[in-house]
Amino acid sequence: MTSQVEGGNLVIFFDERVDTNNSAEVEAAIKKIVAANPTLNLEFDAENLEYISSVGLRILLKFRKLAKKNLVVRNVSKDVAEVFEVSGFNSFFDVQKKMRRISVEGLEQIGRGTSGVVYRLDAENILKVYNELWTLAEVQLERANSQQAFLSGLDTAIAYDVVRVGENFGIVYELLNAVALDKILVENPDEIEPYTKKFADFIKKQHAIEFDGTSGRQRRIEACKQVTAVDDETREIMAKILAGVPERRNFSHGDLNLSNVILQDENFLLIDMGEISCGHPIFDVSWIYFMYEIRRRILQRFNKKSYIGPVVMPEIFWQTFAREFFNTTDAATLAHFEREISPFALIQVLLATIKRPLPPPAIEFYQTELKRAWAEGVAPLDF
Repeated sequence: MTSQVEGGNLVIFFDERVDTNNSAEVEAAIKKIVAANPTLNLEFDAENLEYISSVGLRILLKFRKLAKKNLVVRNVSKDVAEVFEVSGFNSFFDVQKKMRRISVEGLEQIGRGTSGVVYRLDAENILKVYNELWTLAEVQLERANSQQAFLSGLDTAIAYDVVRVGENFGIVYELLNAVALDKILVENPDEIEPYTKKFADFIKKQHAIEFDGTSGRQRRIEACKQVTAVDDETREIMAKILAGVPERRNFSHGDLNLSNVILQDENFLLIDMGEISCGHPIFDVSWIYFMYEIRRRILQRFNKKSYIGPVVMPEIFWQTFAREFFNTTDAATLAHFEREISPFALIQVLLATIKRPLPPPAIEFYQTELKRAWAEGVAPLDF
């Protein structure tokens, strides 16, 4: 019997059988694992479990009180699930049936972002495959967030199954004939401005929706403590700048890049809802600014292309987005907004290193730039 820690949960993996012959051994093994991890929430994984008797169910019942909510028993096969149902024990546990496995071999890639890759699964569905840093708990949270966002009136795709793709996890979304916006821009460079204007208007519409979620500002302040790639001074600066953001009850996506915006029949939809919260639009706007303006400048310095085409494309994208989002063509006004946004863009990328490590030279560059911005004085947000 093995175990591992996933997102603050202690997950214990069953072997093939739990019955009268090995029940004492199984219970002793579970007790030993739990004793070594007394502060963690407990879950069980039944992917390898072929049979469990009533004795095994009673063992689970003994450990139920160690779970913060219903004790999760995940990856349960059809046969084992029937044992829970017939015995009535499914009312005591959160029994999650085994995820189906999907291969992406031969599938069309329709988008790529910081958290994973989007594929066309069939005519009616797409598949978002998350990178290896995403745990099952995080992907399941994203699915729940997607459902909450949909019910709140946001323009988002309906999230169905959580699936396995090799060693990674993914979510299947119902999206008929949909394509990610980054793929559209690469294939239609002459139409980048009209698509970007529509995108900016779409984002403003989403930001106007009141959303019953956690505080994006507070979550980021707390996350500063987890950024181990920077020094204490930088973490303190990050928290102080974030503390100055006005609280709002409006929707915030949290990972707004062009692969997470899907076009379906000329209508935009959001996917990848794992970071959604309520808060100021600065969190989405600054991430866009980092992804398509700060990164563009760095890539241009080293004469490299961006993943949405030549570096000139992100430049056109950001300039068009800013004019439309802030409803101005005045260069001085746009420069003013960029000065406001820049420190937050640097904070966002440093926070992202919690899950997406960067090379030390890049970390040093962003850290130095943030300290410089702090020394010069961070302007209060006025949008």
